[in-house]
Amino acid sequence: MTLVDLTTSDHDLLTKRLLGAAIDIFAERGLDKAGVAAIARRAGVTTGAIYSRWAGKQEMLLDALDLVMTAELSQLLTADGDASVADILESLGADLLVREGATDALLMEAVSAAHRDPEFRTMLNIRFAEQEERLAVMVDQGKATGVIDPALPTDAVVALCHAISLGFVVFANIDKPLPAADEWTTVIKRIIRSALPPTQSDAVAGSPTKKGHT
Repeated sequence: MTLVDLTTSDHDLLTKRLLGAAIDIFAERGLDKAGVAAIARRAGVTTGAIYSRWAGKQEMLLDALDLVMTAELSQLLTADGDASVADILESLGADLLVREGATDALLMEAVSAAHRDPEFRTMLNIRFAEQEERLAVMVDQGKATGVIDPALPTDAVVALCHAISLGFVVFANIDKPLPAADEWTTVIKRIIRSALPPTQSDAVAGSPTKKGHT
């Protein structure tokens, strides 16, 4: 089947298949050594299918990064419909210890490429900003529902979350040992507790068995 014959649904499926192949190749070889032809072969298509969608492998890297990061966040948000914003933020923190290796590899490749290429740096910052906007919505929702202290600046909370996440990417790529899961969870819960409104923080301190803040 040629690209011209593809229906919209088939086109979307092929795009995802190409991005899946790109994720594998980027993780295995890095951005510099990953060839468009190798990605096409892994997906079972010609390079034309790639160039009809992306200008080159840098754009593919950005879309592949969007795919894995959005999938991770969506999976977390739909895992428990009754979860509070605080529960979700705690889960985000705890999941840093068990992130998929492909996600960390893609992020590291993107950061390295951004360091060398100002144009790519601008593109990456735009993608990061989109991810930060999604997290900012969660923080603002937490403020509106009384879960997060409204006095805390949303941008600063988001920046802290992003900085911790990127720090773990660096750890993963230099094989730095990570803390034990129970120790890390204790720290994350303490950080989330410190972000509660003062009245709730006092109540939680007096009720250690409260769900999500033990």
